[in-house]
Amino acid sequence: MSSVHRFISHLVALSVLAFAPQQSYAGVADPVSVLGPQRLLVVAVRFPGTAPTSSLSQIEEKIARIGRYIRAASYGKAWLESKLAGWYDMPGPVEDYKVSPFNFQVDRNRVRRLVSEALGAARRDVDLGAFQLVWIVIGVATRPGEGYGMIAYAANPGMLSMVRGGKASLEMVRLAGGGSYGGAVIVSAENAHLGHVVHDLLHALGGASGGQRAVPDLYDYRLQSSPPSFPMLPEHFAIHTGPWDIMSQHFIGRTLPPPAPSSFTRLQLGWISADQVIAVKPGETRELTLKPLASGSAPLVARIGLDARRYLLLENRQRMGMDAVLPTAGLVVLEVDTSRDEGTAIVRAANANPGVPRLYGAPLVPGAGERRVYRHAGMGVAIAPLAVEPDGTLRLVVTTPERINDFVRDAGISR
Repeated sequence: MSSVHRFISHLVALSVLAFAPQQSYAGVADPVSVLGPQRLLVVAVRFPGTAPTSSLSQIEEKIARIGRYIRAASYGKAWLESKLAGWYDMPGPVEDYKVSPFNFQVDRNRVRRLVSEALGAARRDVDLGAFQLVWIVIGVATRPGEGYGMIAYAANPGMLSMVRGGKASLEMVRLAGGGSYGGAVIVSAENAHLGHVVHDLLHALGGASGGQRAVPDLYDYRLQSSPPSFPMLPEHFAIHTGPWDIMSQHFIGRTLPPPAPSSFTRLQLGWISADQVIAVKPGETRELTLKPLASGSAPLVARIGLDARRYLLLENRQRMGMDAVLPTAGLVVLEVDTSRDEGTAIVRAANANPGVPRLYGAPLVPGAGERRVYRHAGMGVAIAPLAVEPDGTLRLVVTTPERINDFVRDAGISR
């Protein structure tokens, strides 16, 4: 073959590759098992010309509150063993490290510099290899676009690698002054709400494999990077799952504790075991009872699977324990599609009361609400709550759309 023919063949091959269907990397990594002690190093940093507004003792108290959250969310199956180190002085002013408040506009080089210099300073006093997780606390009061720019984010896996297109990974970061660190890292401003920090800590605990995170964001990335108004509030972009998972909405009110993880996120972290899940097949008719999700008792969740990626999760959310902060109570139906990109509707809460904004009225309630029955024609499934017992246990029926009317009539339910 002549050199001209080889050149033409090479161009043809390149054009075939350019227009061939590309591999899809969307999705969620397989569940992990986050059990027992989780070693967390908290590194507090400050910048020349800017004094922190929080004391180290206040940061210690926030660490303790986060520890209590993790222990409760995991039903006592996981807990933090934490160490606080700092204050460490960064070599440049905060403007040298400041990042955009919008996910799609964050400068990864600035994130890498912050992690490198903060951990480079801490390694003089602490054995970084003894910790699975690092939380860097920025000693600057921050609002969107002010101070440090972003309130909180997951750096690793997260901003350093990005999370779409099969890129999510734990990167090895070379540290200023020598050495490296490849564990999980989150970053927050000193005034971040507890929910901001826990949200990113759950990303870190879940880690990444196969280019995907095990604990994905459940809010909408497009809206987060182009919010409808200021100030930026989590409810503005929590359009898919609302307050029913902290991975969707970081907090419901600034003075309130953050919401708990849904059954989806708890399953991804290994905090709900197989014997706490009722498996139901589409087309089956079964009456079930579910204990409140906050209780940790069995059974906690029902799963109705269409295939490995698409399924329904049914959970009983009663205003007790961690769920006392929720706006209402009842049967929450989560529509899950783990083949979707992060920042889209991986988990969608079915809305029984569309007239209530922000999915705050999403649960089905026996004999009440705009919609008293959930129907999924594609799966051939219909679901209705029947009664809530004094201890919060919920009775419900799973059947087919054709048979559901018999049950709701017998239970005095309509719609």
